[in-house]
Amino acid sequence: MPDDQPKRAIPFDNIRGLLQDLTSELDRRTVVYRKGTRYENVRQSDVRVFIIASRQPRTVSDIAREMEVTRQAVHSSVLRLKELQVLELIPQPGNGRDKLVAVTEKGWQAQAVANDSIQLLEKECAEILGSKGLDQFRKQLLALVSALKIRDAA
Repeated sequence: MPDDQPKRAIPFDNIRGLLQDLTSELDRRTVVYRKGTRYENVRQSDVRVFIIASRQPRTVSDIAREMEVTRQAVHSSVLRLKELQVLELIPQPGNGRDKLVAVTEKGWQAQAVANDSIQLLEKECAEILGSKGLDQFRKQLLALVSALKIRDAA
């Protein structure tokens, strides 16, 4: 390495960096796939909020903690997604103040549109890795996510 080049403390091929690069590229591609749909202007942060809410209704505060962003940022996303009628705020049982963020019927229909994009992405990945390679990659990612969540819980 020439002396005038800064030394890098973190190599480019670390798992965290590679996954971040992959996520950014997959996000970029989904934006392209959404073009021409009524969801083409949805922000990636709104997509993340929608995904979390679709797993199970949660409060804005719970989503903010999971995403490690401010409550205000999540609330802004929820308001934008409410305008699209894909999310709604419903009363939380036993709590008169907090509301749960939940997916609407239109939201489940929007998820079907998103699934089309995901299938296109996975087809593209299978062309690169092969279908067996993609299945193996998925299994390895699942194993890592599961193991790391178990370690966090301990």
